Amino acid sequence: MFDVGGQRDERKKWIQCFNDVTAIIFVVASSSYNMVLREDNNTNRLREALALFRSIWNNRWLRTISVILFLNKQDMLAEKVLAGKSKIEDYFPEYASYTLPDKVTPETGEDPKVTRAKYFIRDEFLRISTESGDGRHYCYPHFTCAVDTENIRRVFNDCRDIIQRMHLRQYELL
Repeated sequence: MFDVGGQRDERKKWIQCFNDVTAIIFVVASSSYNMVLREDNNTNRLREALALFRSIWNNRWLRTISVILFLNKQDMLAEKVLAGKSKIEDYFPEYASYTLPDKVTPETGEDPKVTRAKYFIRDEFLRISTESGDGRHYCYPHFTCAVDTENIRRVFNDCRDIIQRMHLRQYELL
């Protein structure tokens, strides 16, 4: 496992770390929709994460490697959305016309505004992962809150299962 987060100027060297990997875990701060990069005050953090995800997803060396997507900091996203001070549509105008997919079931007690916000962010990443339509690798999104130990335990168990299935498929045992 390699943590390459925050190393914008080192990204060209990453490819050597991805030799013989089963999956990539991509962690994004969902609450960063209204923040800019430390090293570039003009670049939105969430847009940068989307651009990085796109470059990883479309990289010719990684076209068969699936991505486990952690949409982290859901607690902070909920706080921002409910406070109403920093609206997502101010940073992502397409959010104004976004509607939830029919199959989405909100978590018990979750405000509909929060549900809409988190699924919008998820769907931005899923849109990238389905653009090519080649079906050679998959994106497995998870909503996470790193300070919620039960959530992290459940997500890591899911990830273990996903990775085991990938190995079984790779060796044609599934």
